[in-house]
Amino acid sequence: MSDNHDQFRFNDDGELEEPDDDESNEEQTNDFGEEMPWYETKGGYRRDVVSSLFQKAVRRSDDETAAFAAWELVRSGEGYETHYWNRVVLACIEDLVAGNEATEHVLRYEKLAKNRYADDPWVRRLCAIAAALVAARAQSSRATTHANGYFSNTMEDRARAKQDDDHEPLYDPPVSDEELDPDGKIGSIVADKHSYPGAGRGRGWPHFRLHGARIGPQRETALGEKWWRRVLEYDHPDYAYREPEEAFSDQEIDHAVEPTTEDDPWRCEFDEDTELDEFEE
Repeated sequence: MSDNHDQFRFNDDGELEEPDDDESNEEQTNDFGEEMPWYETKGGYRRDVVSSLFQKAVRRSDDETAAFAAWELVRSGEGYETHYWNRVVLACIEDLVAGNEATEHVLRYEKLAKNRYADDPWVRRLCAIAAALVAARAQSSRATTHANGYFSNTMEDRARAKQDDDHEPLYDPPVSDEELDPDGKIGSIVADKHSYPGAGRGRGWPHFRLHGARIGPQRETALGEKWWRRVLEYDHPDYAYREPEEAFSDQEIDHAVEPTTEDDPWRCEFDEDTELDEFEE
């Protein structure tokens, strides 16, 4: 958004003044009265450098530098301002811990700047500064970016290993083919009635109730666990209102509601010597 609008505004003395008719056609100049190249800001800095400065400041929690870079971009013109808002939202995704509240605040400031205060460059600058401060003060993390790079490289490395017997992959995916097999440690749980391999094995609600629906490592709330246990108790031929079910033993119900462990969330402690398919018998 440009600072050029056909409206009255306050001058440096705090008095209202009428805009010039030809103001929108004026050549944009920097702080030194020189013509502004498209790649420079009002202060004479390169736009790409200021943009990079902003994001690096967010990563390092340098709120003053981040606020300055935001202000410099937004005051330099419409294209710069649009670029800034795109950049600060990207920084929230790339450089802050997942689940942070900064993203919602930043989006709110952007909405205010582009809608309610679209004709007020002063407030738009304040919105940009506020968004920069929120982002810089949030917990920094590049986990999402690193995950994307790690997963991409790992799968390319895995494909290369399958095509070249002499190539040894550096890392394996977080879940191996063996683990994800329907008979593997993880596959024996996730291959339930909702998946083709599980449905093909005849796995129904009992398998899902006992294994697929477990949570962890925090325990279910007291009220949630009460309801959970009662749902399992209703899965009895005498009380099954949706479809014929089978009765669960007290041991099976205790296993279903027991939280999974933090160190090994896929471990099944119900009966490690029993194949999960046997629960369908």
